Amino acid sequence: MHLKSLTAFCLVLRRGSLSAAADTMNLSQPAVSRLVSNLEHEVGFQLFHRDKRALRPTSEARRFYREAERILTGIEQLGDIAQDIKQGGDSRLRVVVMSRLAAGVLPQAVSAFTRSMPHVSLTVETHHRRDMERWLGGRQFDVGFGPLPIDDELLDIAPLYSLRAVAVFAPNGPFAGQETVEARALAEHRLIALTPDTLMQRQTDAIFAAAGVSAQVGLQTSSSHVACLLAAEGLGYAITDPATVRAVAEPIDAIPIFPAFPLDYGVLTPRGVTLTPSSALFRDCMRDAFGTLDQRLQ
Repeated sequence: MHLKSLTAFCLVLRRGSLSAAADTMNLSQPAVSRLVSNLEHEVGFQLFHRDKRALRPTSEARRFYREAERILTGIEQLGDIAQDIKQGGDSRLRVVVMSRLAAGVLPQAVSAFTRSMPHVSLTVETHHRRDMERWLGGRQFDVGFGPLPIDDELLDIAPLYSLRAVAVFAPNGPFAGQETVEARALAEHRLIALTPDTLMQRQTDAIFAAAGVSAQVGLQTSSSHVACLLAAEGLGYAITDPATVRAVAEPIDAIPIFPAFPLDYGVLTPRGVTLTPSSALFRDCMRDAFGTLDQRLQ
């Protein structure tokens, strides 16, 4: 696949028109149009609906663009990365974090890191778990953080921290004031479940299976954060992790589940890559942020 054709395609979507892409590339409009047509031939599907006034991207083009843009962005950064390596420095750090941690753990870690290494240019990407492993496969990052297990032969994975699952209720709910709650007791109430494709729902299923009971599923959502918001309205209870709880602005009660069910998180690096000093420091800042969160729950 020709890089110039890929660039032309991305520029048409970035700039919104064929003429704007042509100006950016310092080419004629017919030349850019040929590059896009060549790319369509290479990928084997139509990228644009064509009419007299404009090119309108197809749904396939929009899906393809997300990945193409990510790849091109990485290529565009190669010059800066090479310069950093040439100078023997550690002035850039690219971090990827699962979105569940974005509000509950990440801000504290970033704050501590930037105080210690203010000279480092930090880029943080957040992704949903279902997109994260594919994104990590592109190796366009220095260190990542996400829930375990992750099975990817392109990654080295090390444990970072374990939190315990919690049940989330509206204030003054049926278990208000209790230090813990058992799955058997939860089974008597309506669960705001997550969709089956989420790791948190698979872990929730494991909690009830270990207790030999079944949950009464009421509402269902794909977002742990939304599940907590619904629980705050008294529409049932949610099972989630303390990082998600911290990100919820509404008043809620988060009660640890007994027996404790561990939710493990890990450090992710490209296979065979040694952590740089800045990567190692960010890992330590994340571990400290997890520890602070854990203490608040106790």
